[in-house]
Amino acid sequence: MHVLVLGGTGFLGRPLVARALARGLRVTTFNRGTHGPDHPGAEVVRGDRTRAPDLRRLAVCGPWDAVVDTSGMLPRDVLASARELEGAAGRYAFVSSLAALGWPRTAVTDDSRPRPCPSDAGLDEADFDTLKAGCERAVTQVFGPRSLIVRPGLLLGPHEDLGRLPRWLNRAARGGRILAPGPPDLPLRFLDARDLARWLLDVLNGPQPAGAFNVTGPPGQTTLGELLTHCLDAVGTIGAETVWADGAFLRAHDIRPWLGLPLWAADDAGAWSVDTSRAEATGLRTRPVAETVRDTWAWMTVGGTAGRDYAAGAYALTPAREDALLRAWDTRTDGAGTPDANGRAGGRETGARDVRVRQA
Repeated sequence: MHVLVLGGTGFLGRPLVARALARGLRVTTFNRGTHGPDHPGAEVVRGDRTRAPDLRRLAVCGPWDAVVDTSGMLPRDVLASARELEGAAGRYAFVSSLAALGWPRTAVTDDSRPRPCPSDAGLDEADFDTLKAGCERAVTQVFGPRSLIVRPGLLLGPHEDLGRLPRWLNRAARGGRILAPGPPDLPLRFLDARDLARWLLDVLNGPQPAGAFNVTGPPGQTTLGELLTHCLDAVGTIGAETVWADGAFLRAHDIRPWLGLPLWAADDAGAWSVDTSRAEATGLRTRPVAETVRDTWAWMTVGGTAGRDYAAGAYALTPAREDALLRAWDTRTDGAGTPDANGRAGGRETGARDVRVRQA
């Protein structure tokens, strides 16, 4: 089997190419060479997918049994890639996002329709969610039944470059009082990028199902409280106090879901109400949460990214800002009273504290 990966050196592309090579597949990667090192054993074609001459030069390097597009962000670029590769590839697998279905979400199924967006839209014409929907439309417009649309939810694991899990791991390593979005039993579902890579290669190497697949962790996979516990365990923090502040308090202080505190979806319960049964029926499996957390910290430590500041951006929670919010939480006067064992008083969450002390 010969696979072309558009990208191949980033968060998902790296484990995808590594696993494909380990299986003995012939792999070609196409990218600009600016994101990460090339894989030993992969055939490398250097180029920019936004340039027509580069795409034409790529197409003559085929044919391929399948194209896996891990880097498509703009519909017009994906449309150009699909058109140029239509005669050089058997199938086109596009890694989209559950965000293509829009927000808020409830009971998302594989048949849920993406947001409307032209297949040739550009950067200034829509937001990320809508653009991903336009990318899907571009692929299916050209490849039709030979299209495979993969919609991941939250992706975590080694090589993550968005600072979601790495931010929490770095915060756990600092110890002290950790501000977290309550309640601690907030449900959380995610997929390790390595598990997505494994499943995607299995699907491409087996029968040829078409259409869209939702891919994320199983219902009841974990909670934010459990994930933070795994973070503390992974980094070996001796003592830490997790302060669970309620959503109303955080929003009142301009802390944005997803941006200010990663992995916090706030009141959007639909973010986790995703039907993944079709992917599971074709072999999607997820590794233990603790393994993803532990391996991510090991990658950060060995790769030198541990301690990297992920607090960039207007809504990021810097250490100074976190300290100020903790003081504000301690001195709030909302009349809520004393929290009970579940961190609630008078029907409102008031910030139960999970005090964790570890012996060396």
